[in-house]
Amino acid sequence: MNDTTKNKTRGRSEEKRQQIIDAASHLFTEQGFLSTSMDQVAETAGVSKQTVYSHFGTKDDLFKFCIENRCIASALNEAIFVDNQPVKTVLLAFAHHFQELILSREAIQLCRLCATNAELHPEISDMFFSAGPAQVESCLQNYLARQHQLGTIHCENIGIATDQLLCLLKGSAHFMALLGLPNQDHLDTLDQYLEKSVEMFLHFY
Repeated sequence: MNDTTKNKTRGRSEEKRQQIIDAASHLFTEQGFLSTSMDQVAETAGVSKQTVYSHFGTKDDLFKFCIENRCIASALNEAIFVDNQPVKTVLLAFAHHFQELILSREAIQLCRLCATNAELHPEISDMFFSAGPAQVESCLQNYLARQHQLGTIHCENIGIATDQLLCLLKGSAHFMALLGLPNQDHLDTLDQYLEKSVEMFLHFY
């Protein structure tokens, strides 16, 4: 097999993989983890069930990957936490990406679905939290720890500082969105709110 053929084969494989991710993300968001089968994912993606399993071994793996992929697509990973920029600039960029993600329809739907099934199927919430919120929290913790070592901020307890910043950034807009309440007034002042929250955090630390 020559290089051109290999590249075409790899390209088709990556295309099918993305089709699976798109289909699964849609189904998980709209009807939940329990109601989504690998057969449905395959049908929606336009691929065989065997192809789905060849890319993702189990439905659990596929669900977790979809959550992780959404965080990466929202720039909520280590790449955003660069050390050669002012801390305020980095945290403001993180704040905007964080808000964009937690207020997205997908995130709101998945939070509601996890809450609905929490009593009988806590494992779904555990998968969601481990693949999404916990990863974001870990990236932020690592960044704050590095900045503490560099002396740009002073945090005696990085875990507490991380929780404080994330709670500040969520604000009322996220809670109202979860409840399905109108929150346009909060969204209109969101940029100002995020900037003031970051300033408050940095003023304390």
